[in-house]
Amino acid sequence: MRTALLSAMCGLLLSLSTTAHAQQAWVEGAVRQPGAIALGADARFLDVLLVAGPTEEAYPLGGAVLRPSELAAQQRLKAGLEYDLEALAATRLPTGIATQVPRLQAWLKTLPVTGRIRADMDPRRLELDRSSNRPAADGDRFVYPRRPRTIRVVGSVAVPCELAHTPLREAAGYLRDCTIAAGADRDWVYAIQPDGEVQRLGIAPWNRSNGQALAPGALVYVPLDERALREVAPDFNADMAAFLATQYLPAEAP
Repeated sequence: MRTALLSAMCGLLLSLSTTAHAQQAWVEGAVRQPGAIALGADARFLDVLLVAGPTEEAYPLGGAVLRPSELAAQQRLKAGLEYDLEALAATRLPTGIATQVPRLQAWLKTLPVTGRIRADMDPRRLELDRSSNRPAADGDRFVYPRRPRTIRVVGSVAVPCELAHTPLREAAGYLRDCTIAAGADRDWVYAIQPDGEVQRLGIAPWNRSNGQALAPGALVYVPLDERALREVAPDFNADMAAFLATQYLPAEAP
């Protein structure tokens, strides 16, 4: 009797242990089967997406994979940006930049640390390219937004502006429809495509980047004048663009 009881208890503990360590991912947005998805041995992105079933409304280019193991590194990146802004606030700067610093500090506080990693979210491409079909990890969160219709211009602007997306229009074209703030860099901008790709683009006559169209849902980050930052925070703009690339389109994006 005692042997049978011990055997039953061991079986129960083993079952609970297995359940506690079961690996799973979560999927949300424009998919047929949202929610938790169990990860089998050696599961990859495509395995998750085939179960989730992105709908015809899904926008793979704006899809995001949020990975818990990336949170610490991204939190350090955000802390570094906060430190740079504090250092700039304590420095005698041109009036235009000095005005922008507290605005950027307030804005940065609203941006979450997401754990986003760059990933191809198109099931057809993942099926053809194993290098893009990366291993899935326990706790991964897959977000499939719907295709947006706008571009946002942020950073050193009078107010952030959201503009209708125009096919093949370049970043410099969108800038003409926004009020660029004093203290902004007049030679460069950063484009953050909806898949998280960051592009530093020349916008002055001497360095103009051509053929860099923006996809729906992209961000244009207008940096602070880089010449004024060299002594205090030379990497601030590049780091800010990298942090913006960790943001993502919400699942309910129209």
